[in-house]
Amino acid sequence: MFGWQENRVSVGTALFLCVTTAAVSVLGCFAAMGWRTSAVEDKLREIDRIAAEQFVGDMDEEKVADYAAVGYVTGLDDQWSTYIPADQYEAYRLSGEGKGSGIGVTVIIGEDNVRVSLVCDDSPAAQAGIQKGDYIVGAAGLTVEKDGADAVVDAIQGEEGTEITVSFSKEKGGAVQEATMQRVIVTQKMAWGQMLDGNIAYIRIENFHAGAAEQFRQVLDGLLADGAQSLVLDVRHNGGGRVKEMSEMLDPLLPEGTIMTLRTKSGSETVYESDADKIDQPIAVLVDDQSISAAEFFAAALQEYDRATLVGTHTTGKGRAQQTFALSDGSALNLSVEEYFTPKGNNLAGVGIAPDIEVALTDAQLADFYFLSPAQDPQLQKAVEILG
Repeated sequence: MFGWQENRVSVGTALFLCVTTAAVSVLGCFAAMGWRTSAVEDKLREIDRIAAEQFVGDMDEEKVADYAAVGYVTGLDDQWSTYIPADQYEAYRLSGEGKGSGIGVTVIIGEDNVRVSLVCDDSPAAQAGIQKGDYIVGAAGLTVEKDGADAVVDAIQGEEGTEITVSFSKEKGGAVQEATMQRVIVTQKMAWGQMLDGNIAYIRIENFHAGAAEQFRQVLDGLLADGAQSLVLDVRHNGGGRVKEMSEMLDPLLPEGTIMTLRTKSGSETVYESDADKIDQPIAVLVDDQSISAAEFFAAALQEYDRATLVGTHTTGKGRAQQTFALSDGSALNLSVEEYFTPKGNNLAGVGIAPDIEVALTDAQLADFYFLSPAQDPQLQKAVEILG
């Protein structure tokens, strides 16, 4: 794991491939099992036949198959379904399990810099003295200045057990330090918190990947034991994750009842529910336009049960759940297979949820989002105000 966001970006970037497809080969799985959609079969077989007979260049069949797969998924016209190339699938799979192979940091890539936004506990990066807010200036002989941010990020990522030398500075343009680290499998830091003035507990929820519920419960229990009188739960810039993790995190916050309903194409339903045991502390939830999927349903459930006041800006509006299907060549298909609904039966697709109190960040605050202190964050300050 080097940066969870980079994994998401690299998978999403594959979508552009469909617009430049020139030749298509038939995927092995379709040839073996037969086609379920005749229009797709006719089109791809015809293009493949013509290209095989007439194309004067060298054809990389695996590359063409990847392009064809991306084009197929893009043609579904569903922004949440994606094709994951084989060389990216392992990182994607590990991330969904709350893990990753690397040095244990998440970064924000700027135009001319790479800045650390999160350092995992006990990771190689933490042991090397890298902290949140530091700037990574180079790795493996490459530098951000000469080779670009993407090249340096790519150089840092790698297999467990291999070594990487990273250069970093505490300030932009400051003195450069160097550390050699061994890449390891690192558990993501998905939930953490602190006590604010007035015994208001702040809990940041980074995502809902596997293990997030356990981390959240440990943080919540610790802050309650320390005397928390109210809670601010932050799901801004949260890309979602697993419904099971989300429901387990909501259980201690909600009364007995439905948390979420998922419905398949055939009409079968899976219902997640909470029990009667819950805490009584008042809650505020921070949301924004990058609160996606499980993040906005987390907020919606608390809002619909009148358990929380939502502060921030309107959420994205995602209403479908995906399942990942591993393909025979090591690639994968992440496909929307269920629609999901809030406790009151609302589907948020294209709608999202509106905050009870709208507070926007300035462009400068958004650009510096991960590095704002509580006093610099107007959305957090509004939540503290209504709970105080």
